[in-house]
Amino acid sequence: MNVIVKLFSPFFVLCSYFLNQMTPEQLSNIPVENNNGPPPLLSLANPENQHANNVVDPPLGSTRPLKSDVWPHFTRMFIHGILKAKCNYCKKVLAGKSTNGTSHLRTHRNRCVHKQIHDGSQRILGPNYKAKGNSELSANQFSNEVCKNELCIMILMHEYPLSMVDHLYFKRFCCTLNPLFKVPTRNTIKKDIITRYGDERSKIQRVIDENKGRIAVTTDMWTATNQKRGYMAVTAHYIDNNWELRSHLIRFLYVPAPHTSERLAGRLSQCLLDWNIDSTLSTITLDNCTTNDSMINLVRQRLLLSNLIKDGALLHMRCSAHILNLIVRDGLDVLKDGIEKIRESVVFWTCTPRRVEYFHETAQQLKLNVSTKLVLDCPTRWNSTYNMLSAAIPYKDVFARLKQRESQYNSLPTDNHWDFAVIVCKKLVVFKEITEVLSGSKYPTANQFFPEVCKLRLSMMEWLDDSDSMIVSMAEKMWNKFAKYWDDIHLLLAVATVLDPRFKLALVEFYAAKFGSPNTDLVGERVKSVVSELVLEYQRKSANNIGSSTNLVPNSSAMDMDFDLFVSQRKKSRPSLVTTELEHYLAEELHPRTPDFDLLGWWKIGGVKYPILQCIARDLLAVPVTSVASESAFSSGGRLLDPHRSRLQPSTVEAMMCCRSWLQNDKHAGIVIVYVIMFVHDCFSFCFDFCTFCSCR
Repeated sequence: MNVIVKLFSPFFVLCSYFLNQMTPEQLSNIPVENNNGPPPLLSLANPENQHANNVVDPPLGSTRPLKSDVWPHFTRMFIHGILKAKCNYCKKVLAGKSTNGTSHLRTHRNRCVHKQIHDGSQRILGPNYKAKGNSELSANQFSNEVCKNELCIMILMHEYPLSMVDHLYFKRFCCTLNPLFKVPTRNTIKKDIITRYGDERSKIQRVIDENKGRIAVTTDMWTATNQKRGYMAVTAHYIDNNWELRSHLIRFLYVPAPHTSERLAGRLSQCLLDWNIDSTLSTITLDNCTTNDSMINLVRQRLLLSNLIKDGALLHMRCSAHILNLIVRDGLDVLKDGIEKIRESVVFWTCTPRRVEYFHETAQQLKLNVSTKLVLDCPTRWNSTYNMLSAAIPYKDVFARLKQRESQYNSLPTDNHWDFAVIVCKKLVVFKEITEVLSGSKYPTANQFFPEVCKLRLSMMEWLDDSDSMIVSMAEKMWNKFAKYWDDIHLLLAVATVLDPRFKLALVEFYAAKFGSPNTDLVGERVKSVVSELVLEYQRKSANNIGSSTNLVPNSSAMDMDFDLFVSQRKKSRPSLVTTELEHYLAEELHPRTPDFDLLGWWKIGGVKYPILQCIARDLLAVPVTSVASESAFSSGGRLLDPHRSRLQPSTVEAMMCCRSWLQNDKHAGIVIVYVIMFVHDCFSFCFDFCTFCSCR
């Protein structure tokens, strides 16, 4: 042993010399191996004595080893000169003096929720619920921000009240799932919705700005029953750069009463300007309210006409579904007496719950396998009379049986009434089918309006020759109403039909021959001339855009700019090229009318050889012929503004309505429509570990 000491003593002396020459900063950089020993002390009271890592050695003179197994989970430090122990997981500060013992530290370690998350931090596989209720296995890990975001989406998508986050048992439910989740307040959720609305609006605005085609707009007014406030829904429709039909609810704005044409025009014009749609607007689809006629004239005055199609002459598009409903209502006024008995019977057997039950019991006794229920018609609802008659006719024998049991039932229809109802149903089914086709929002409808309405016109011409005088009277009333709106709406939509490669101009000429009137507006040459005018206009604007863009090219000489200007002017003076493009399109064979024909896909690929017609087709095929898109928002608005949420501010209502619509339709962003179970399962992986510590249990 003495030999070893003598051999290494010079080494020890040398090390001691170098250590004495080193500064405290240099000493702090010397790595020290820690073999699960007690944690070092941190001195917050004397920062000058701290090392670079805020770690110091135990006090000199301390001979008591720290042998407790809790110390690896805590950090000892001085706070205001008092020794404390800070949890390494939840950062809670506890007493750290030796006189306090370690029992309280051990108890905290065993109950620390954050430690348990740290110990079991691996992700757990579970179902991840996406749109339409589909699910897939994915790794889930708790995140308070993620849970709060999903809670916000859940409230939006399911139209839950904001106050649900303040409900005691909802808080208990969340706490049972995971005590770490901090349930936000109602005001916090409201702020989150407003923030998300702003983010989603920026996305939609960017998509609309980048779109190359024109934007068609539908709008309508609605008054909330609970709030007694009027709201205007504005929906934008367009065909995107991938040739897919898109629609977005861009505004659900509050309009103070009175709802005059000037006020409506001001709100709508401001909306178009805010969204930068005024320069790319194609049409505005409205219902047939007289206020809308004057409103559209005021809107036209506030817009730059040169930016519109044909200087705004085709701006106003009347809702075809409303027109069809008006035609039906005028015709049914003549048939009022013929179907009145059936209407009275439906009213009698649907007015009380007891009579409804009695009616269905009788139907079961007669072994009628009819699943439809009796419904009463409403003048303001489309096809409601047809729905009433078609639902009542199968129960003809039930009404007769109930007459024998119920003495108060005095409106039993006769056989003639039932036969007449069957005839009326056959007439009204035409309107129902056309309305359903034209009310679609997932496919173009502008190209289908012309052939469908022509079928209706032929049907009414047949009804005028019917042997029943009441049917003839009905047809005359319908024909007069039909002729009132025919000239206003058919020309632009006839152009859209020409742009369908399955029909082209041949369909227009076919129906012109069917109608056989030399004075009819359905003349092929007139429709062709409108198409030619549109082609000339689009080519002129395209040439102007080319000329202006080439002039902005840097480092181009004056000769180059003069040449570009010459080329653009030369194109303007050669309309024969446009005619050639149109004639070439019309001369091609018609495309087969297959059920799976994709009109937009054809123009995306096959329309490349017709660049001007392709631009026209992109703008016109996006035009909706009904205002169903805006009116469908009122159904959601009615559910949102129920008696429990009647105090919502208009700004909050708009944010919730628009944000919900955008989340439903956003396919490109991959936004998942989540349900309550999504939120439940994100927290469920830790439920069993934490429920014993939940105070709510």
